[in-house]
Amino acid sequence: MLAADNASNSHDSADQYVVRLSDLSKSFDDRYLLKGLNFELETGQHVTILGPGGCGKSTILKMMLGLVKPDSGRVEVLGKDIVGLSRTEKREVLQNIGMAFQLGALFDFMTVRENILFALENMIETPALDREETIIRFLESVNLPTASGKLPSELSGGMRRRVGIVRALITKPKLALLDEPTAGLDPVTSTIVIDMIHRMAKQTDSSMICVTSSVEVAFTFSKVVAILKDGSIIGKGTWEELHALNDPWIHHFLDVRGFTPPVDSPEPE
Repeated sequence: MLAADNASNSHDSADQYVVRLSDLSKSFDDRYLLKGLNFELETGQHVTILGPGGCGKSTILKMMLGLVKPDSGRVEVLGKDIVGLSRTEKREVLQNIGMAFQLGALFDFMTVRENILFALENMIETPALDREETIIRFLESVNLPTASGKLPSELSGGMRRRVGIVRALITKPKLALLDEPTAGLDPVTSTIVIDMIHRMAKQTDSSMICVTSSVEVAFTFSKVVAILKDGSIIGKGTWEELHALNDPWIHHFLDVRGFTPPVDSPEPE
């Protein structure tokens, strides 16, 4: 049994799990990218999926959004089998999910305010005045108080990434998915961005999944990390629990760069 999974069956409440992936497989061009993958995210939990580049991390997020169908297995998101939903039912589920894509994925013809407003108008119902106040508050929380009227082309890569994260979290989704939120950023900026995500998480109470190929980002983002290798989760737990598995590949992957996780909890209390 994987580390940190021992208590996974101790509760029977239907809303315990925000995400449950069961025996998931997906192949492209007759090559398995995911094979027999199992993964669970409990309500309120923050977990990172960590693995080498090209191992299927982004594909897992796309399956949770219903953008990619598995060859076999079950994808349960917010208590629903995402694969079997009608278009209307899927839209209802997606309205409770915030997605921060790689590089921000902002609409280049919209200002920062318009990009964020798009999420507020299409995901939740809020009065116009409340929307404007919320945008101002969230932009201030990521140190971008004067960026509202700027176009994405006028922002640095780190700024675009922060705006994309704001757009994903401002609707206070039940589930937030973060795809390589710090890729391409320098270490200092990466730490700042993760700290900002944690501060926003206190306001949203969202369950979160971050995917990354960086050991440093993984353990700065969350205490619990799931290791993806050869299409399956081969270990899940804290730094100590993963090392206790005594898997030579996991040991090498985690320790090769000499990183040591921060002593303080990376997650908000």
